[in-house]
Amino acid sequence: MKILGIDPAPAKKSIIFDGREFIEKTPKELKVYIDNLNEDTFISWDAPLSAAVYEGDFSLTIRQIERFFNRQSKTAKNLGIPKGISTLGYSGCPHWTISQYIFGYPVINESFLKKLKFDLLMENSEINNKNIFKITESHPALSLWIVLKEDLKNNELFKDSWQYKGYSQSDKNITKRREIITKSLMKKEFVQEVEFNKEITIDSDDKLDAFVCYILGSHLVNKTAKAKILGDKVKGSFLIPYDKVIFEVFNL
Repeated sequence: MKILGIDPAPAKKSIIFDGREFIEKTPKELKVYIDNLNEDTFISWDAPLSAAVYEGDFSLTIRQIERFFNRQSKTAKNLGIPKGISTLGYSGCPHWTISQYIFGYPVINESFLKKLKFDLLMENSEINNKNIFKITESHPALSLWIVLKEDLKNNELFKDSWQYKGYSQSDKNITKRREIITKSLMKKEFVQEVEFNKEITIDSDDKLDAFVCYILGSHLVNKTAKAKILGDKVKGSFLIPYDKVIFEVFNL
């Protein structure tokens, strides 16, 4: 099975990691690339793919899983999710538009639904379905924190923030954090036991996110139990590294 980790962007080039190299595509180029896939493919996608449009949980702004991890929530504060690990409501994430453009997800109104090429997986049991084109929503920033929170808990650069994306005049340590995160990540068994080109260079936050998506997808496809889908169709779902505490608290 072909595994792709993709960090999509609606206003700049998206980054694909296929285990061998990073590939950059404009939104239109990415659509052509995905439309032309003709082999069994699993995509780990860093953008919203579902909506909260079910009876008892209707919101056109935020899903339950996003509420759970949002830093202002009680659960997120108890878990210690730091500044820089952002979980916005799906309507506030501009890259949901590229999900719609390429895949037809999120499905907001099922009465307009037609057959979609990619089957959206929102529970671990669905990995065995027979559709050869599969996609799931991943959260690389949250995943990085889960994997590295113990390793970096005493590092002063991560004391007040885990911000590793973009650039900020008020925070000069973003690039340093990303370099430390990348170096620390590469030492983890969680990464090293996955097959990929070890000669790659990760020199941007977009490449880092695409790479993490690929690692997560590889674990799920190979059923290592080290990465699992948290959530379901109603609550929303993320593919993240398995963390016993997080999964138990979410499922209470």
